[in-house]
Amino acid sequence: MSLTSQLQQGVLARWCATHLPGTTAAVDQIRAASAAAEVLRPTGRIGAGHWPMVGGIISTRLAALVHDAAPYAALYGLVAAELVSSQASNAIAAGYPAQQAVLAQEPDLAEVAVGLRPTPRDVVALLAPPADGHGGRPGDAMFAELAHRGHVFARRHAPSGVIGTPGAETALARTHAVWTLGEDRYRSGTTPPPLARIAQAGEATVEQLRALAPPAVVADAAALAQVVESSGTLAAWHEWAGGPDRGQDLGFASPVLVPHWAEADLLVGETLVEVKTVLRADQPARVARWVWQLLGYAWLDRGDRWKVRHLAFYLARHGVTVRWSLEELETLLVGDPSRIADVREEFRGLAEQAAVNEGATLLPVP
Repeated sequence: MSLTSQLQQGVLARWCATHLPGTTAAVDQIRAASAAAEVLRPTGRIGAGHWPMVGGIISTRLAALVHDAAPYAALYGLVAAELVSSQASNAIAAGYPAQQAVLAQEPDLAEVAVGLRPTPRDVVALLAPPADGHGGRPGDAMFAELAHRGHVFARRHAPSGVIGTPGAETALARTHAVWTLGEDRYRSGTTPPPLARIAQAGEATVEQLRALAPPAVVADAAALAQVVESSGTLAAWHEWAGGPDRGQDLGFASPVLVPHWAEADLLVGETLVEVKTVLRADQPARVARWVWQLLGYAWLDRGDRWKVRHLAFYLARHGVTVRWSLEELETLLVGDPSRIADVREEFRGLAEQAAVNEGATLLPVP
């Protein structure tokens, strides 16, 4: 389970439906914004699994756009799939600037580098996959090479805060497709067939890894990456982040509220952004769960670790952003401003209890 699943069928879903009476107003804003935009659809024939894989690629691509950090979930997933050793996952993570900055101050953390999550306030050190005593894994060298080559290419053609040319984004989509498969293993607990075949074969080349995504998936993801710039979204994100120079981070990737239970997409400046790659944003029940999840992330940030001041959805196929201040969305959903603090605290209590019941570990309050 997770916060997402709890909001679909758990106690939290029933609680939100009762205690957030302004949900319909927020849903209507999202529906109106999406209805006014042209939708980017994939071209040609698409196969099974197209939609979630494209969604995963865009998620990892935008994470890299905002923050040059290790692909946390993918590395955890590759270790769980027994394709990469825990030692190699830490070495790969340690090659990313976000982790390098932490290790420069605390080099002893190199053995848990994959668990290091920088935040605006501190560094969260999550448990890294434990060493299993079996030595190397068949994918240690090839995934390390994939990360290295991807880094070299991105720094040249699409550094932090920059969307590359169509050709560059096509190449990046192939690499991010591999990380998406690793993240799928982390989220679902089941190894995707392409990774399972590699694990069974015991070896592969980097080019074989980068060919795992179907051409239609790659083309669709690359086109969606271009929309980030052509829609003006990237310019807005630069503004939210305070106008950093080319190659500088715009924020933080994968803000973690409750490890492996509530992990958001992006923090751009002080705006928590959830990315949606759906064709339609007009189904009220579905969109309501999006809204509850986004506000829930902000409410689970005890101690203001992530310093969230605004909340936003980016509808990637529409090139549309819907954004509120945190106070504005709280007031819209709760209704009575005098009740917000009590409603927030009740949600936190229920959500944290649900997370603990499902085996999650809460982060210490900074």
